[in-house]
Amino acid sequence: MRILIAFGTRPEIIKLAPVCRALSDCPNVKLDVFWSGQHIELATGLFDLFEIDVTHSGADVVNTAGLAGKFGLVMQQIENVLRSARYDWLVVQGDTATAAAGASSGFLNKVQVAHVEAGLRTGNLSSPWPEEFNRRAITLCANQHFAPTRAAAGNLLAEGIDPNAIHVVGNTVVDALLQVRSLVGQDGYTPREPALRSLPPDKKLVLVTTHRRENFGEPLRQILLALRELGNDGDKIVVLPVHLNPTVRDQVQQILGRASGVWLLEPLRYPDFVYLLERAWVAVTDSGGVQEEAPTFGLPVIIARDTTERPEVVDAGFGRLVGASYESIVAGVRAATTCTKRQIIAGENPFGRGDAGRKIAQHLLGSQARSQEHHPIQPLIPA
Repeated sequence: MRILIAFGTRPEIIKLAPVCRALSDCPNVKLDVFWSGQHIELATGLFDLFEIDVTHSGADVVNTAGLAGKFGLVMQQIENVLRSARYDWLVVQGDTATAAAGASSGFLNKVQVAHVEAGLRTGNLSSPWPEEFNRRAITLCANQHFAPTRAAAGNLLAEGIDPNAIHVVGNTVVDALLQVRSLVGQDGYTPREPALRSLPPDKKLVLVTTHRRENFGEPLRQILLALRELGNDGDKIVVLPVHLNPTVRDQVQQILGRASGVWLLEPLRYPDFVYLLERAWVAVTDSGGVQEEAPTFGLPVIIARDTTERPEVVDAGFGRLVGASYESIVAGVRAATTCTKRQIIAGENPFGRGDAGRKIAQHLLGSQARSQEHHPIQPLIPA
């Protein structure tokens, strides 16, 4: 059985690493990995961390202008790989241009597509943009849909997807987090980022990520003004790894460049980011990934977006959806930091137990066997 896994961004590496590991442990699987290079600097160190061997690399994606141009280039490059061998499956994850281009190329080349983290929806094509479009396009191309939650599976059912092609497996980010958390939790772990070695123990850590396109301009300005206000409280330290997008960096530097109580850092290696998640009192984010990561740490998260495709984090009591509201962000962070001790939210992780990668691998192998026996595919639903 030959499988190609395609990814191009930092989150995709993290979330597909457990699938790569599980498939690599299968003796009857020939696994190839395509890396589009959609993210370059942000991916530094992740291949070594998760022991991923890249067999095919794209080129010039970063230097290609326009989202459509990048999409077309990645699609062509993945098609070249698919035509170089006979693949049984192409596996993509999430909602990136690489995932959508890969799924489209798989469909047009009649290679079965498996979609990891399927079924996320906001119902609004403009938010998040263009990710909501990418998700829906991948769904049209996919033969098997690995949904992280029952709610995500419900979205697919509502769109008329065959129930036998939908499998609730949890989110692979939990698998990756638990692996890296065990590394970070070892005695003597030293953060790669020097600034993190001197975090003041008497300050309440507020971890922030922000980069969404729909927040560019005035919404991002409101978020940053709220962070500046919180930095002035005196009892907190606001830590913001600044995204590499020039639009984000310029606005962050303009508003927070000399702000008291705010630490602006370069993008962090993933173990260092997990190190911060372990110590944060609250997270403020417009990222989808942080919403998924927070429950593993019992971490409250203030979601600086108008919509979320991960309502489970709100329903489970870990997240609060506030939009790019100065007043709501300030109030939410202060409410989460009023106690003298860091508060951990107790509750079941809505994104699973950390065995999603294994379940996906088992199902891909099982589906092949069932196909050969001409038996119908049954959904893999966890107990």
